[in-house]
This record gives sequence, structure tokens and C-alpha cells, in this order.
Amino acid sequence: MSSSRGDRGRRRKEISEMPKRKKKDEEEEIGFVTTLSVPGEGSVGLTGSWRIFIPVLDEGKCNKCLLCWIYCPEACITKDIRINYDYCKGCGICAEECPSKAIVMEKEEKKE
Repeated sequence: MSSSRGDRGRRRKEISEMPKRKKKDEEEEIGFVTTLSVPGEGSVGLTGSWRIFIPVLDEGKCNKCLLCWIYCPEACITKDIRINYDYCKGCGICAEECPSKAIVMEKEEKKE
């Protein structure tokens, strides 16, 4: 019985030494969203040359919600809704996520 009391005392000391959690009002608020990646030249160069479909933006329909910017896996869309076609792979996620349907995927005509 005395050994379990010693264990409890040790356990309480371990718990008291743990870092304290911040109280809710002390937590930092994150007031922005950012992409986790930045488009960059891969080992084979620019990566947008092999796509079949290309996203086309209708600026008149765009409500600037930035869902396309958030969901683009290649970070090809900027916060001012410009598409970097050098790195866009034509996956269509931006068009699927756009609530106002301002982005449509069209078949790309290759320049020879």
C-alpha cells in the first residue's frame, strides 16, 4: 500500500511539471489562410505543358471567395485570382470548388 502512495506522489509531480495549456482567451487567433506550397520548376522544368484541359476564368462571375486559391494543389492560382499556366496541370479542382462557376475547364489547343 505504501508503494502505491509513492507512485501516486511521483505521478502528481510529473503532471505538475507538464507545460500548462493556454486558456481559451490566451490563444492566438489566426486571421489569414495561406497555401502550403509555392509553384516551382520541377526536375523536368515547367510542369503545365502536358495538360489536356485548361481552367478559364470568367471575372464577371467571380465573387473573390478564394476557394480556387485554397484548393489548388499546385498553388498556381494567386490571391488576386490569376492562374499561372506554366505550372497548372489542368486537374479541374479549382472549377469543381468554385461556388459561382466562374472557372470552367476547356480543352486546350496546343500551339505547335
